[in-house]
Amino acid sequence: MGGHNETLLKDPAIEEWIWMRNNTHRYFKINKRTTPTLIAMGIVFPGLLFWFASSTQDKLKLGPVVKKSVADMDPLVPSDPTTKEYKEWRVSDLDGSSLTEIHMVLSTVVLSYWCWKCKTAAEFHRNPAKFSGRSWQHFVFECTVFLVPMFMALTDHYLYTTIAALIGTGIYYRKQIPNAPYRADKWAPDPRADSFKQSFAPGKITPKSYLSIYRAEMMLLTCFCILAVDFNVFPLKFAKVETFGTSIMDLGVGSFVFSAGVVGAKSVLPKRVDGKIVALSLWQQLKAGLWTSLPVLVLGIARFVLTESVDYQKHATEYGTHWNFFFTLGLLPICVPLGLSLCGDLRVTSMALLVVYQALYSLTPLGNWLEHADRTNIVAANREGIFSFVGYLAMFLLGMSLGQEVLPDAPTFKARRMRLVSVLGVWTTALISFFLFSFVLGIEPSRRFANAPYCFWVAGFNAAMLWVFMVIEEDVDSKLPPQLARAGRPAGYEVPVILEAINGNSLTTFLVANLLTGAINMQVETLLCTTVQSMLVLGGYTLMFMLPALLLYRSNIRLR
Repeated sequence: MGGHNETLLKDPAIEEWIWMRNNTHRYFKINKRTTPTLIAMGIVFPGLLFWFASSTQDKLKLGPVVKKSVADMDPLVPSDPTTKEYKEWRVSDLDGSSLTEIHMVLSTVVLSYWCWKCKTAAEFHRNPAKFSGRSWQHFVFECTVFLVPMFMALTDHYLYTTIAALIGTGIYYRKQIPNAPYRADKWAPDPRADSFKQSFAPGKITPKSYLSIYRAEMMLLTCFCILAVDFNVFPLKFAKVETFGTSIMDLGVGSFVFSAGVVGAKSVLPKRVDGKIVALSLWQQLKAGLWTSLPVLVLGIARFVLTESVDYQKHATEYGTHWNFFFTLGLLPICVPLGLSLCGDLRVTSMALLVVYQALYSLTPLGNWLEHADRTNIVAANREGIFSFVGYLAMFLLGMSLGQEVLPDAPTFKARRMRLVSVLGVWTTALISFFLFSFVLGIEPSRRFANAPYCFWVAGFNAAMLWVFMVIEEDVDSKLPPQLARAGRPAGYEVPVILEAINGNSLTTFLVANLLTGAINMQVETLLCTTVQSMLVLGGYTLMFMLPALLLYRSNIRLR
């Protein structure tokens, strides 16, 4: 018969094991015993899986290998590098680069942050009273450690030397951070836990330094690449591929959407109003999404009008004849509430979208039409932008699901550490999904149509980046004494000034970078510049698109 049997004899060992399993998060700590497990599950296992996938690429595919047909190739190759036709031909039919090379180049982003964090923590530890993160010396160091490696890596100059220099610099500053005071009772409560309990309030969302750095780094890379691709100093293997393949710029586009989703989760989280937790209704979410989308859609229309009026070069297979990336960004906040109304779990909604979209693409004539149809009507002319929006929406929802995990304030210090496990789970799930789609089913990633392998690759990479940023912050801050660990930190310690400025006005920075890209292309023959000239122009351009964000940050003005 059903029901509880109160006379059942219970094994104390089993009951204790069950209690320990259900309360693991309450006693989890990063120490000598747990660190090997974290490294094994977070770095070694994904690394081995990635190595196996890379080494067996094009060898274990069970599906057909996609090849470009001769009909897709332009039979006439322009010879004048100053013409619009040559510039469009130059970025056509590209195959991209390997996953290993892409991740090696972008590892400089993580290493740059590690160097900065170790150096800042060591200086702060030596003299907290006199530390200032807004001095000119700090600004010069930030430009050196964040911009110079980016220039070297993305222009294919001394990549391995740059990585070795960053590792050596990071180790040097890491050794300057003294260990935290010895605690005789290792099982005693962490002294930092009290500040978390006192400052916690349900529904409260405070800025997270690892999120700010993650978003700003993605924006910095994106803005640099949109102009750098027009110079010969930028390897075309990093530019956007034609249809199938992987490249740094493909990853940058997806990362832009995913990171926007992570922060966009704030709009669907319960808010604290007059001491009460209030959830927004569907109408309120639609209204907020419309107001968020309106300026971005206006920018999309303005970009289309300007590019058409000046006969600016464009690649039709990127987003379509009339569509541009601003339209995709602008429509996302409007469609998110509709997706939430169908299913409250963002992960279920995003996975369902990707599976259905990929099934229609692979198992119906839709895939052949998307790849080869003539641009005879408005839908066919903009099919890349229209249909890839489904993939970008799923990617945005995946980012929001991760944002729901990391945005709200942690109620306890242990709960904050458990977020490492949550983000690690997203990384591992996305990596396994990418492996299944790409290397087992034989479906290559496609940024052009934002298919399932591409979305899982972007989600896995971004979750990995965010996880590593969190681990670096946890590792370095754990070395500080309790009185310095949470309170009294001056500006410039949590987040570098240049990255905090970009993160605070990310859309403004992106708009300025697009305007500067168009202006430079109209005034300078980028393909005729020498290496030195190209680096000077790119350096000046980087400082110029950062300048408005820095001025707004200094004036304590936050636009978008």
